[in-house]
Amino acid sequence: MGVPSYHTNEVASQYLKPGDWVKGQTGRSAAKKGASAYYVWDGTNWKGVGRRPSGDEVKGDNWNNETSSYSDYTYTDPDSETGPAYSERVATELNESTINRIKPLPGPDENFSSDGVLRYPGGQDIGASSDYVLFQFKRYAPPFKNRPKVSNTDLESQIEDLSAWAKGAYDYNQGDEYKDANHENFPTIAMYMPEDVSTGFRGNWGGKAFSTVGANMLASAGQEGLDKKLQAGIATLGEAAERSLGLASAAALRKSIQAITGDTLSNDDVFGSISGAIMNPNTELLFQSVDMRNFMLKFKLVPRNEPESLTINRIVKTFKACTLPMRDPGKVFGFNKNGDNSGILSGFIGVPHLCRVSFMRGSEVHNVLPIYKMLAVTQVDVNYTPDGTYATYGDGQPVAVELAINFQETKINFAEEVLRDSIR
Repeated sequence: MGVPSYHTNEVASQYLKPGDWVKGQTGRSAAKKGASAYYVWDGTNWKGVGRRPSGDEVKGDNWNNETSSYSDYTYTDPDSETGPAYSERVATELNESTINRIKPLPGPDENFSSDGVLRYPGGQDIGASSDYVLFQFKRYAPPFKNRPKVSNTDLESQIEDLSAWAKGAYDYNQGDEYKDANHENFPTIAMYMPEDVSTGFRGNWGGKAFSTVGANMLASAGQEGLDKKLQAGIATLGEAAERSLGLASAAALRKSIQAITGDTLSNDDVFGSISGAIMNPNTELLFQSVDMRNFMLKFKLVPRNEPESLTINRIVKTFKACTLPMRDPGKVFGFNKNGDNSGILSGFIGVPHLCRVSFMRGSEVHNVLPIYKMLAVTQVDVNYTPDGTYATYGDGQPVAVELAINFQETKINFAEEVLRDSIR
């Protein structure tokens, strides 16, 4: 019986690594011929196996039924893949049932050439071959509004709807649910690429101390199949833990001292002062949370003519407005539908609009620079004297304006999204 050959084993040894595999024949006819379902490269030869290996697949073509071998391969070393090819391959390997719950933010539906877009610089300074930043403004989407769409029938049906939602029918981390803000008041903005374009991710880890008794209890509880036994024996475990290592005596002593003197002592204070020892902390670093990404973009806006002055002032006004809440909150639990309910208007305010920041190249999203989820504008700073001297044109327009905008992502990021290239 033949085995797959990467042309020759000598050539294969140069390009493959142990664990790489190819698909063989499957089915009854293949089994009768003795062919294997998969072949794994062990560094020297191919070895037929029945189950799919855990290494990287080598794509094969032209399977020969007579020799049970491939005559050619189209192998790509994963380490050499870059850009869209790598992202596409990784995306197919991800758990689609999980990652598809988090729908990515769709590509921007506007660019520098779209109608109504405010551009700075104006004229032809931003064009089809330019790199620039595109700002689009969206309405805030409450993560649990209309999720799920609960039926108005009986309570049992509503519970079923809620149960389906809780089991994954909807993920609050969606990125495809934002509606455009009023384009007249919040127009799309295209501006030149600023000097500082950067991004970063931060995960928070913290040390957690476990007593020896606690560590042993957790280790026991972590054994497979002991969950039910743990529930039944939790009271016994608690009593044993309190008696061990003199904890009961230490607790009694602490209570007595606090009752008489008011001093608050820990178990380690008691053990350390009496025995010169403290409990073994067994410290372990545990993951706690991830920080929302935040960044700042800074622009220096210098008008060259009157139309550009008007554009600059409109851009500054738009970002200021996006930072602030709306006086009319809209509907609150169905009330204030027509904006005429004075009680709702007095008691609530609307959440500020959000901003989508896209680093662009021509009409497409830049293929390397950061991709963010929807962003909150957390701070806008405007300096009308960026050069240290107050100077204006005849109409009062400052000769230069410095605009600094701080953004923060509104959704958590996941490793699968980075691998899939839906965020960067």
